[in-house]
Amino acid sequence: VSVGAVHLKPFTLKLVLDRLHIGERDGKSPFVDVDQVVVNASWTSLFRMAPVLDALSLQHPQLHLARTAPQQFNFSDILARLRSEPSKPDDKPARFSVSNISVHEGDITFDDAVTHAAHHIDHLELGIPFIANLPHDTDVFVQPLLAMNVDGSPLRITGDTKPFAESRESTMAFSLNHLDLPRYLGYVPESLPVAIKRGQLSGKLELHFVQAKSGPQIRLGGTLRMDDLALATPGGAPILEAHDAS
Repeated sequence: VSVGAVHLKPFTLKLVLDRLHIGERDGKSPFVDVDQVVVNASWTSLFRMAPVLDALSLQHPQLHLARTAPQQFNFSDILARLRSEPSKPDDKPARFSVSNISVHEGDITFDDAVTHAAHHIDHLELGIPFIANLPHDTDVFVQPLLAMNVDGSPLRITGDTKPFAESRESTMAFSLNHLDLPRYLGYVPESLPVAIKRGQLSGKLELHFVQAKSGPQIRLGGTLRMDDLALATPGGAPILEAHDAS
């Protein structure tokens, strides 16, 4: 890990990292590069004894992913290290609050040595109002957004915000149309307890960001439909077949 320059404003707790670089295990191949990371921390982090960020911005993040074998990726060693850390019986989920998350001009390359294919996502723009499990009253100014070019094909999903509502509710709608599950579940980094031989997923979902009095809430609602589903054991023995499931 290396950083080109660090800029800190102690009174406003604004941290800027220029040219953040994270290499792979060989120390040569690139894994993550970010032109600039801007973190606006809040002084309430001290009183809550938990990280509270008023804004987080990434400018031109570049991520290189590679699948070297089934369920093996160039980040599998990180997952293995996290799994090896012993958990304590009294461990509780980490408390945090991150608001106004934005990503600009993201770039992701994916090399698949299993299928001998390469994929490229560029011009990635992402806006998330907040992700938090800790109550924190802050000005939310980022609207939900997901836009990118996937192998040259443009994709854009925008959300709506109720700026004058007390809850500052924002929504983002997604639609799926016969998504081929076996094709995409092959990229899951962990082995699944069952094998999905066939299955197409369709539906409409809405993601709600609500700043309630009890704290920030993220709700997911909608309907999903599964067509031509076939499940089997890892050894191939059939478990379930269904032509229609909602």
